[in-house]
Amino acid sequence: MKNLLVSAILGAMCVSGLSAMDLKGMIEGIDDSSKTIQVNGNTIKVMPYTKIKQESCGIGWDSAKKFVDLKKGDFIKVDLSKNSQKMVAEKIKIKCVKNPAY
Repeated sequence: MKNLLVSAILGAMCVSGLSAMDLKGMIEGIDDSSKTIQVNGNTIKVMPYTKIKQESCGIGWDSAKKFVDLKKGDFIKVDLSKNSQKMVAEKIKIKCVKNPAY
């Protein structure tokens, strides 16, 4: 029964053109007017419902952030859904860089 349910969900995702994936990289650009970011050459749409968090870096808990808190050069992990037209961020986590080169 469990395998049948998983197959049905995967089948529905393929039929609708949706797939889920993760992407890690540095923010290369931010377009405030269209609410998009560029990561690894990909343009990613950030929606009002996208959850954005800053990693705690070992001090306390992750903290909630907003689109305006994203900066060019931030290293992030993005959980996204992709349809045939665009990549859409479901979650963005700003990663802690412990030993930056600059």
